Amino acid sequence: MRTLLAIAIALVIPLHAFAGEMKPLSIDDMKTGIIGNSLIGKTESGDEYVEHYKADGAIVGMSKAAGKYQGKWSFRQDGLMCFRYGDGAFDGGCVHVSRAGDTIGFTRVDGSEEPSATLMHGMAPALQ
Repeated sequence: MRTLLAIAIALVIPLHAFAGEMKPLSIDDMKTGIIGNSLIGKTESGDEYVEHYKADGAIVGMSKAAGKYQGKWSFRQDGLMCFRYGDGAFDGGCVHVSRAGDTIGFTRVDGSEEPSATLMHGMAPALQ
């Protein structure tokens, strides 16, 4: 009996290893999984941030470097999620979004990856 249990566990463990793989999100997945919720993460330069994505396309955020800030989110028809934080040429961009549990991944159009973030359901307490 213990041998059968050990074999069963050995067969299941490799399957669980793949359960955490990032899966690309469709626009519908992003609407239901991200909009109305918050993301907590760090920028490539290491600045910690928290952002909340409102249903009306607004972003409210806060970071250690910038303090409180606002932006806008949108979706492109090709499935990219876009962010705009100002009027400059480099104040926004679009990314492919993926998810594994509460980890949200961002991949630029050129295939390079941005640091991932953690999904927090609802409005993050730091933004209330």
